[in-house]
Amino acid sequence: MRRRDSRDRRDGRAIAIALLASLWLTSGCSEPEPVSISIPFQARVGDRPFSCQSTLGIGEDPAGGLMANDLRFYVHDVELIDATGRAVGVHLTADGAFQRASLVLLDFEDGTGSCENGTTATHTSITGTVPPGDYRGLRFTLGVPFALNHADPGVADPPLNLGRMHWGWQAGYKFLRFEAADAMGHGFRFHLGSTGCEGTIGNIQRCSRPNRPTVTLEGFAIGQSRVIVQLAPLLATFDGKTTRSCMSDIDSADCAPMFAAVGIDLTSVNATGSQQLFMLDHS
Repeated sequence: MRRRDSRDRRDGRAIAIALLASLWLTSGCSEPEPVSISIPFQARVGDRPFSCQSTLGIGEDPAGGLMANDLRFYVHDVELIDATGRAVGVHLTADGAFQRASLVLLDFEDGTGSCENGTTATHTSITGTVPPGDYRGLRFTLGVPFALNHADPGVADPPLNLGRMHWGWQAGYKFLRFEAADAMGHGFRFHLGSTGCEGTIGNIQRCSRPNRPTVTLEGFAIGQSRVIVQLAPLLATFDGKTTRSCMSDIDSADCAPMFAAVGIDLTSVNATGSQQLFMLDHS
C-alpha cells in the first residue's frame, strides 16, 4: 500500500508540474506576437517632392530645369535598433512584386510624364514585422545582396525581374537608378552598383568594388518617422549647362561627389559613415 501511495504522489506531482508549465505558456510568458510596421520613404530635392509631372528645381533651363526620368533603389538587411543598441531584423512582408524575404525595391517613378519609360506601380514603404520593443534607430544596406546580385535575371523572381534595373555589362543589378534631363538636352544619371566583378552572370566569384553602403538613422520611431531620400546632394554639381553622369566608374570625375553623397569614398571604396542621401523626418 505504501508503494502505491508513493507512486500516486509522484504521478500527482508530475501532473501538477505539467499543468503549471501549460499555464505558464498560456499566461503571457510565451513568445510575444510580432508587431506590424510600415517604414515610409519620401523622395525630395530640397523641399520639393520628387515628381514625374514637374521640374526638380535644379538647373538654369528656361523651361524650368531638370525633369525626373527615374528613381528606384534596392535595400536589404533592414533592422531596427532598440534602446540598448541591439539591432533587430525586420521580417519583410513578401508581396510578389516589390518585396521578398531578403530584399526590397523602392520605386518612386510612376511611368507618367517625364518618367514614361518606367512602370505604373510605385512602392514607397517597407512593410514587415518585428518583435515588440523600444526602437530608436533604423539601419539598412543599399543594394542587392551578393548571392542575389549575380544570379540569372532571366529567371529571377520579383523584384529582380526588371530589365532596366539590371547591368548586363557588370553581370549584376543597379542598386540605385536616378535619372533626369532638361529640355535643352542636358542630363543627369547616377547608377550605383558593384563593379570590378570577375566571372559571368550566374558565376561571379567576387567584385573588387561591392559598393553597398550601410545606412544608420538614429531617432527612428515606429509610426512617427519617415525616411527622406534627399536628392539635392546628388545633384549638387549639376549646373544646367553640361550632362553629369556616373556609372560607378572610378575614372569618372562625376562619380566622386555622388559616391560621397551615398557614403562611399570612390578612391578607397570604403564606407565614409557620412552619407547625405537618407535622413529622418518626424513631421
